[in-house]
Amino acid sequence: MEKTRRIVQETDNKTPTVFDVADLAGVSRGTVDRVLYGRGRVSQSTREKVLSAISSLNYIPNSHASQLASRKEYLFCCLIPEFSKGEYWEYINTGFVEAAKNFSSYSLKLRIYYYNQNEESSFVENSRKILESSPSGVIMNAVFRDEVTLFAHKLEEKGIPYAFVDNKIDELDYTLYHGVDPYKSGALGAYLLTVRSDVKDVLMVRLKRDPRRKADPNRPRRHGFTDYVEDHFPQCRIHTVFIDPEDSEGTLLVMEDFFKRHPDVHHIAMTNSRVFLLGEYLKKHPDPQRIVVGFDDLDNNLNAVKDGLVNCLVIRHISQQSYASLTSFAEFVILGRTPRHRNNFVHMGILTKMNMDS
Repeated sequence: MEKTRRIVQETDNKTPTVFDVADLAGVSRGTVDRVLYGRGRVSQSTREKVLSAISSLNYIPNSHASQLASRKEYLFCCLIPEFSKGEYWEYINTGFVEAAKNFSSYSLKLRIYYYNQNEESSFVENSRKILESSPSGVIMNAVFRDEVTLFAHKLEEKGIPYAFVDNKIDELDYTLYHGVDPYKSGALGAYLLTVRSDVKDVLMVRLKRDPRRKADPNRPRRHGFTDYVEDHFPQCRIHTVFIDPEDSEGTLLVMEDFFKRHPDVHHIAMTNSRVFLLGEYLKKHPDPQRIVVGFDDLDNNLNAVKDGLVNCLVIRHISQQSYASLTSFAEFVILGRTPRHRNNFVHMGILTKMNMDS
C-alpha cells in the first residue's frame, strides 16, 4: 500500500479534472457535465460558476479519456450494518447511493452488503462474498475489530484499496476515512452533560449487541467521554447499564431498577445514536434535575428533544459522510486523484430545543 501511495503522490500535479472544476464551482460533477454537454437544465448563476471554474483551471474536456474510462466497469462494495427505516445506517446508505450517481459515465457499479451487527458471523460471511466479487474498492465501518482487521489484511493481500466511514481502526492501512473524530465527539458530549454542575455520578447506557460483546463501534467515542469526565471530575463515578434495543419493556425495567438503587444520579448519556430508547422511562419518571445527552439527529432523537426528554444532541451531517467517502474514494481509484486528507473529520454540531427549528 505504501508503494501505491508514493506512485499516486507523484502524479499530484496533473491536468485538472472535471472533479477539480466541480470543487472550485461548489457543484456536483453531474452539474459540470450538464453545463459542458447541455444535458438537462442548469440555472444561469450555476452555469456561470462552472464556466468561471473551467476558465480559472484551464480545464479542457477530454471526451476520449472519458470514453476510455467508461469501457471498464468499476465495482465498489460497501459493507454496513442492516437497518430499519429512520435508523442511522439508512442515512449512510442514502449517501452512498447518491454519490454513485455522479460516476455513471465511468461505469461505476455500487453493491451494498448489509450485515447483522449483533452477529460477527454475518460480517464474516458478507466480507467473504465481497472478496469473491473482486471489487475495485471497499468502504466499510468498524464494528467487529478482529474481523474487520482480518478482512482488511485480505484486501491488502489482493491489492484492493479500502476506506472507512463513520468509524475506523487507526492501525490499519486504509486509504481514507470520512466521519466525526469519535474521541472528540465523546468529549464534547461529556462537556455538555457536565458543564452546568459539579457532577458526582453519571449513568452511561449502552446497547446489548453480540453475546460475546465483540461488537463495540462506539468505543473511541466512549473513551473520549470517560476521559473527559475523569480529567475534569476525578471524583465522579461512571455507572454502566446495558439495554436491549429490541426490548422496550426490558429497557424500562433496567432503568427503574438502576434508579431505585441510585436515586441521586441525575446525569445520563448514550454514546450511540439511539438515546430515544430511554424515552418511555424518562417520560414515566420525570426529574427536574436530570440532564440527558445523546448523539445524532435521527427523527426519534429529535422528537425526544422536542418533548424535553433529552437536553441536547451532538450531531453531524450523517449522509454527507458516506457521500463524500464514496466520491473521494472513487476519484482515487478511477482517476488516481490523491485524497487531500486521509482522515476527513466532519463538522460536529450541538442541537437543543432552543435551536432545533433553525
